[in-house]
Amino acid sequence: MNILGWKDALRPIRDGLRDCFPPPDHSPTPEERRKQQLLDSLKGFTYFDYFDQIERWTAESSDPLQRANTPLLPRAQSTEKDTQGKANVLLCHDFSGNYHDYESCQGIGIDTEIYCCEYLQFVSTFIYFSHKLACVPPPSWTNTLHRNGVKVLGTFIVEPGTKETERILNNSAVVNPEGSHLHFPVASKLAKIAHHYGFDGWLINIEKPFPKESWDVYLLLCFLKQLKSELGSESKAVWSVVFKLLFYFYPAIQKQLIQCIFYLFNLSI
Repeated sequence: MNILGWKDALRPIRDGLRDCFPPPDHSPTPEERRKQQLLDSLKGFTYFDYFDQIERWTAESSDPLQRANTPLLPRAQSTEKDTQGKANVLLCHDFSGNYHDYESCQGIGIDTEIYCCEYLQFVSTFIYFSHKLACVPPPSWTNTLHRNGVKVLGTFIVEPGTKETERILNNSAVVNPEGSHLHFPVASKLAKIAHHYGFDGWLINIEKPFPKESWDVYLLLCFLKQLKSELGSESKAVWSVVFKLLFYFYPAIQKQLIQCIFYLFNLSI
């Protein structure tokens, strides 16, 4: 019999207090972020700090330096004997905030140790992780991984300090000859961003509760279904969409959370 430790029992209380009394914000100002983002774009880096930036994004606003140009190359077909007992390896690259100079498409010289990923033949999916709201993998990574047949995912992360999280669930009703459905602008933009910059999908990592007045597990599932659909069933990488949801909700909605987890098992790789 598993008995919860005192940390497990106190975690919901801690997280509830953290949302009610957030710590002081020592992060860069919006103007400082804008200047840094402009400098990073010259290195071929693309990321989004705010929901407004995602919703305002257009393909015309990007620079060719920021786009990967190598398609996902097929790997040699394995025999039935080779695949017995074989596991898919997903590598999440979370290295000191990422977007380092050595990852630049400009070939900037460096004199410090760098991160490298060897034995790519054993990796099936690579996640480029950063603590930006939406993190696009640098083209240097995507091109290298695609040449080795590795699928590449960006990261969409909602952390305790993220503001306006309810905008993920914002939607409008769309009526067409096939019937009516909900349309989620953020999901649509994430799919377009992935197509434009040449990577294969998203890790959706939600670490903060939604406001109670906007939370609905049905809306979240519809959001994920739309994102998966718009990434495209014809793409080999569509099955590389990974949904890792870490919710710290109260017992009143645990049933909804369990329903969500069962759906995500069917939706993941």
